[in-house]
Amino acid sequence: MRKYLFLLLTFLIVGTVSAQTGKELDASGSGIQSDFFFEIQKGDVRGHSIVHKFGRNAAVANGSFELVSIQSGVTSFLSAATAVRVKAGDTADSTGNAGLWSVTLEGLDETGALATEAISTNGTSAGSNSTTTFIRLFRAYATPDSVGTYGGANVAAVVIENAAGDTDLITIAIQEGQTQYAAYTIPLGKTGYLSSISLQTDGAKAADFRVFIRKDALDVVSPFASKTILLYFDGILGSYALHPVTPINNLPELTDIWFEASGGGANTEVSVDFEIILVDN
Repeated sequence: MRKYLFLLLTFLIVGTVSAQTGKELDASGSGIQSDFFFEIQKGDVRGHSIVHKFGRNAAVANGSFELVSIQSGVTSFLSAATAVRVKAGDTADSTGNAGLWSVTLEGLDETGALATEAISTNGTSAGSNSTTTFIRLFRAYATPDSVGTYGGANVAAVVIENAAGDTDLITIAIQEGQTQYAAYTIPLGKTGYLSSISLQTDGAKAADFRVFIRKDALDVVSPFASKTILLYFDGILGSYALHPVTPINNLPELTDIWFEASGGGANTEVSVDFEIILVDN
């Protein structure tokens, strides 16, 4: 029953009192959302959490779709779990030097369960393999207290690659300390509710956006689950936001969701921000 708590609260009769906060809800209904989301973020709603994801692509090609990610390119998800490592980079990004010493990874392990692991950078040599074997990797960030310069971050781009060293998976841009990657996969044992989307493009060049989902991420034997279009936004110029009262869609466990963009001119800059409410099954 907890799975449906979010939808139930959204439709509460105006003037009732929120079961989470005890505060009176305003006539517009916005108080229902703001109070409930705030309580989730505080960790006070059992079995619920909020995932905030964002991505950026500084050079989307004209007329062809790319993943909204610093790493750019077309989305390709792993079909077999693998250990991962930090790709050879800059001398400064290694233990004891001025840059980043350790990266924390977030993704799904070979069972589809949420997995987190910190791995070390290694300067101009590839780092050691992770203990976790990841089937999805959707975030990497500077491990707390792991930078050699006060106020600093990674000196060069930090790229996470598979253990074989032949596939780049996700990238932290220079001096950013955090990936920008507009894709996520719902962990095992949870259902996701897509609650908001914000899009932004270069103010002089419009871009098209499309949102894809694909279920059964662990199904790697033919016939496969098809990717399907969830949303399509034509000719976005500047900013656009979608914040409905009810969730945009529900996403079963092990469902991939990702954002692509196609530029309206050479090297169109785009960014995406979205949030998912995760509810324990």
